[in-house]
Order: sequence, then structure tokens, then C-alpha cells
Amino acid sequence: MKRLILFFAVLSVFTVLFLSACHKNPVEPPFDIRNLTWTIDTLAHPDNWQTGIYAIWGSSSNDVYAVGIANTTRGILWRYTLEQWFDIKISITQGGPISGSIDFNDVYGFDKNDVWICGDRGVDNPNPPPDFYHKKLLIHWDGRKWEDVVTPDGFALHSIWGNSPENVWFGGQYGTLFHYDGTEVKKDTIPLKIPFNISDPWIFLSITGNESETDMLLWGNKGGDSYYYLLNYLNNKWVITDSSFFFSARKLWMSPSGNLYSIGETTYKRQGGTWSKFLDWHTLDAYRIDGTSDDNLFAVGQAPGNIVRGAVMHYNGSDWFSYKETEIPGAIYYDVWTDGKEVFVVGNIGFTSIVLHGK
Repeated sequence: MKRLILFFAVLSVFTVLFLSACHKNPVEPPFDIRNLTWTIDTLAHPDNWQTGIYAIWGSSSNDVYAVGIANTTRGILWRYTLEQWFDIKISITQGGPISGSIDFNDVYGFDKNDVWICGDRGVDNPNPPPDFYHKKLLIHWDGRKWEDVVTPDGFALHSIWGNSPENVWFGGQYGTLFHYDGTEVKKDTIPLKIPFNISDPWIFLSITGNESETDMLLWGNKGGDSYYYLLNYLNNKWVITDSSFFFSARKLWMSPSGNLYSIGETTYKRQGGTWSKFLDWHTLDAYRIDGTSDDNLFAVGQAPGNIVRGAVMHYNGSDWFSYKETEIPGAIYYDVWTDGKEVFVVGNIGFTSIVLHGK
């Protein structure tokens, strides 16, 4: 009888310890990317009645940058950390380090101490028209300070991408193309004569790639018609790989596996050298795509229909899913960044900038 009592006493102790361990370390339910909780922040600026946030990038889900333009202070910069957004005083009109009439068009980086922002600075033209030019602007954060980077002469920069801190590309208007090699920013060229047209400047709209490949999208007008060129960087030079490109293209995105996406009113996917329709305007008029793989990506833009409303969609490799709670009337979403689980989307409602955060 004593042995039996001892057995049940030991069993009771193990049961209590097991239940206690389960209570302290409960088994978490599997993560469902299509069951996110969404919050919305309004990035109102005290010195401006009109703002526009157009680009976003993060080193992690708690270190995210959003950039754009405003009517008074011009270039505006926000940083998300400690679960809230902070207005970075970047313009000299705010007491910041960057002088002039500035706008920000894109942001990209490699970690929290290595962040690039490109855009333009308004400069008077001594021989108008036009009255002024949008000249190149490139700034960098090294973890201590924001610095106006010395570059060759050039015009407004619209896109940044790189596959390492020692290999970063910047593209913009009138064929302006720069490369940073880890030491300095140098001017680069492409095998195409780009016309200098004041009213319709040719623009490097987008640069993207993966660890081994870099592609770039050039857009311009000739005789009132839009022309697109796709260029690939091979053997230390740019090569035109497609000159009959798709109209309405806005941006490019390349997955880690090397599949290239042309994002626009109709979005195409290039796989094995062949283009196929991936997403059309009946589903989403897309502005940007970002993701961790071809089977886990997000697209943002405008939902179809007669009423303008923003939309965020997820692709899992087989079908598209729309987050209905993000379809806000009057909104347009311009950019998205994700670490694969949390998602940040920037856009505007009228003259007001917003950020959606799904997690």
C-alpha cells in the first residue's frame, strides 16, 4: 500500500510540473499570413497642409523608413521604431542638415546603420525654359548622421537598389545613372542614346535584382508614344535585353530565385526568359510588389471598380488573397515592405499620408 501511495504521489508531482510548464510555454498556433491584424497611422506634418509618402524600406519590422514630399518643408522623412513613427528633421527648414528645395523619391538600405535616400533638389536655370531643374540628390545614414553625398552632376534620382553595401545603383531623369562601389559614387552609362527632352525626360524608373543579377527599367517618350527598355548588368556593363516592353510598367521587382516582375496596370512575370501575365487590372492596378519568395509576396495599389480605393493583396504561389479591411475609399497605395510576416504599406488619401501595418 505504501508503494502504491508513493507511486500516485510521484505521478501527481510530474502532472503538476507538466501542466505548469505548458502554462509557461504554451504552444503557439501556426502563423497565418492571411489573417493579419491591421492598424493605420496618419503621418500628418505640422508645417505642411499637403504631404505625399511614396516609398518605404525597413531593416527589420521595428526599423522602417518612409519618405516623400510636402508643400512647405519639401522632403519629409519618417522612421518607425519603438512601435511608433518619428518625424526626422531632415530639411534645413526644420533645422536638419540637408539644404535647398528637396524632394525624396526612394529609400533603400542594408541595415539600420546603412540607409540611402534619393530624390532631387530644385536649382534655378540661368537660361529658361524651364525656370529651374530638378537636380540629383543623394543622402546617406551611417548610424550617426544624415549626410549629403557628393556625386557627379546629374538630374533627379528616382530609384535605388543594391545587392551589397559595396554595390549600389541609383537611376533617374535624362539618363542619370550612378554607381557606389563602397568608396565613392561614380557616373555610369548605358548603350543607348537618351534624348534630352525637357517636357518628357527619359527616366530610369526602377532598379532591382538578387544576389547575382541586376535589372533596370528605362522609360521615355518618342513622338508621343511610350517606350520601355529592360537592361541587365552583364560582365561589368549594361545590356539591353528587351526593347518591346509592356506599357503601363511602373516598377520592377526580382524574387530571390531570379524571377522578374514588371509591375503596373497589368503585372507580368518573367520566368525562364518568357513573360506571362501575372496580375491584371481586373484584380489589382498594382504600384509595387515586395516579398520573401515567389510564394510569399504582397502587391499594393488600387482595387478595381468605379470607386477609388486602395488594396493590399497576398500571393502564396497558387492564388491571390485580398485584405478587405485595407480597401479604404479614396486611398492609393504606392509602396510596400515586408519581412515575410509583418507588412508596411504607404499611401495617400487626398493630401494626407497614411501607413498601414499588418501583423
